[in-house]
Amino acid sequence: MNQEFRLTSRNFVCICVATFFYFGSFYLLLPILPLYVESLGGTPGQIGLVIGAFSFAAVVVRPHLGRLADRHGRKRFMLLGVGCFALLFPIYGLLQAVVPLYILRIAHGFAHASFLAASAAYIADLAPPARRGEVIGIYGTASVVAMAMFPALGIDIIQYTRSFTVLFACAAGAAGAAFLAVAAVGEISSPDGGKRPVSLLTVSRRRAVLVPSLALFAGAAAYGTVITFLPVYAPQRGLADFGIFFTVYAAGTLASRIFAGKLSDRWGRRRVILPFMALLAASVFLLPILDSLVILILIGLGFGFGFGAFMPTLNALVVDKTPPPERGAALGFFTSFMDVGIASGSVLLGFVGEAQGFATMFALAGFVIVAGITVFAIYTEKDNPNTEAGR
Repeated sequence: MNQEFRLTSRNFVCICVATFFYFGSFYLLLPILPLYVESLGGTPGQIGLVIGAFSFAAVVVRPHLGRLADRHGRKRFMLLGVGCFALLFPIYGLLQAVVPLYILRIAHGFAHASFLAASAAYIADLAPPARRGEVIGIYGTASVVAMAMFPALGIDIIQYTRSFTVLFACAAGAAGAAFLAVAAVGEISSPDGGKRPVSLLTVSRRRAVLVPSLALFAGAAAYGTVITFLPVYAPQRGLADFGIFFTVYAAGTLASRIFAGKLSDRWGRRRVILPFMALLAASVFLLPILDSLVILILIGLGFGFGFGAFMPTLNALVVDKTPPPERGAALGFFTSFMDVGIASGSVLLGFVGEAQGFATMFALAGFVIVAGITVFAIYTEKDNPNTEAGR
């Protein structure tokens, strides 16, 4: 089946469409959620708890749900995740206090974890080994395009309707469209599908899973730091109109995800991951000297190209080294480091910024990436396609 793979195949098109609308529903709510918490009488601290409850729940259960998807099928858990994601949105409009929102966000985090863990394993199973980097990279553009479109749409909906209920209905509709797209994909049975999945602890201890996860953590920590604090830092450096950063970042991410995966199929994962991580570090190291729009654009492009390329290529590397019956657990463990890294960057490095200044904070974020590069370079094998477990 994999040898006949086409980018226009029904399964690939439908999973990309599903991912686009799924993240569309996610990003419709994301920029409006703080306003909604305020409307319920919430404080800034409660806003953080509401957002954190979602991420914490998703991180905790994602590897376990990935393991269940290994055992019971990817499609079933994608449908469970996106179905619950859609059904929970209307409940937001029924709440009249912040505390019940914590419970709702935890439930939404569980649904999020189910869809992400199962969909990551599904696309890994769908992609032929010789084109794995290309396919995973192109698949990743679905969420990037959603990120570029839907936050602004969510803001527009609130501005024109003045109704959170309308926004929640639109988000439920987008998630419903994702559910229909998932329903149209066919389940994939791996040749090792009858093998009982190993324990999550066993999977997480494997160097081929743990080392890429640590590299992802390093990049995600820098990502969380930059995305969270650049809107505050740039005006301090005389750049009040800093929106161009996010535009060029999105363009760089989109471009790199299209070509970097295919490049890694030809050259090897390690040869692509290391230079793009270095580009990411160099971009972050430029932030302490930010003093012009030109430098801001260069940082945005480098950040987008670096992060957009190295994350899906790391994903492909984990798939290369993981047998099919263990991919859900391995990818659930791996992708959870994205959320942990973002939270660590925005919270822990945020304390550094408060105490020592933003320039010091960004410099430290760059050194975190350098540490990730060092660990990855030392503890990963040189590219050798013949050793890949997924072939």
